[in-house]
Amino acid sequence: MRRVTLSASLLCFAIGAFALPVAAQTFPYDHIHVNVPDPAAAANWYEKNFGGKRITEAPDRIMYGSTRFMFLKKADAKPSSGSAIDHVGFSVTDVDAKMKELEAAGVKIVSPVRDVPGLFKLGFVEDPWGTRIEIVQDPELLGLHHLHMRGPDTDAVFTWLLAKFGGQKMQLKGRLDGIKYSASGFSDVWILVQKGDAEPSDGHAIDHIGWRSNGDLKATIDGLRAKGVTITSEPRPLPLPNGPTINFSYVAGPAGAKIEIVERPGLKPGQ
Repeated sequence: MRRVTLSASLLCFAIGAFALPVAAQTFPYDHIHVNVPDPAAAANWYEKNFGGKRITEAPDRIMYGSTRFMFLKKADAKPSSGSAIDHVGFSVTDVDAKMKELEAAGVKIVSPVRDVPGLFKLGFVEDPWGTRIEIVQDPELLGLHHLHMRGPDTDAVFTWLLAKFGGQKMQLKGRLDGIKYSASGFSDVWILVQKGDAEPSDGHAIDHIGWRSNGDLKATIDGLRAKGVTITSEPRPLPLPNGPTINFSYVAGPAGAKIEIVERPGLKPGQ
């Protein structure tokens, strides 16, 4: 009995000694902020072509699942392609039909539909203000599907995101490396990363992307600062016209990506 107890103790010690570090707490994915000259026109365009649900907390906002699509007024934004946040992806039930529908509506087709074996069918379009949009046919996650980031070292981008915002590193359809952000009450969103030089996202069509704070924003920012994250804007409040006051802050993300962290007091997960 004594020998068994000793062996069990040694086993526990060995497991503890070689255990992997605990992953960062997963932050729920919150929003995408797009630069456009006319926010009302942009909201109408996205609602017409990709559905979503209008929300009233502030003008010209659309929800895709639990992710907000919001628009900043800027007349001279650069195209998203080639920036640290290269493009956004939507999933539909029939990509061929959707691309024909978009083409008939005058939407710019960047790349026609192609079938990637073992993955899915996909094509690329561009909105009138320079945001590159990938259309995929993935029945497992319809609607807003993914964000595609860009950087010279894809592993470094993934490592940074996992360490700071958590998520689950896995392969989309067993083919593409990505991080899946899933949280109770929130819809899933994939973050994919492609290799290449990238310009900072600030001032491009996709200006920045945002995660939601799991509690007090100041505490969250202090925690990120302790992990070596560069804080570019300290927490401050923003009263919404028809909703609760939020708190927000900006941090410098990998490869020049601008990232916002938002606290939404009084809202339930997914709201």
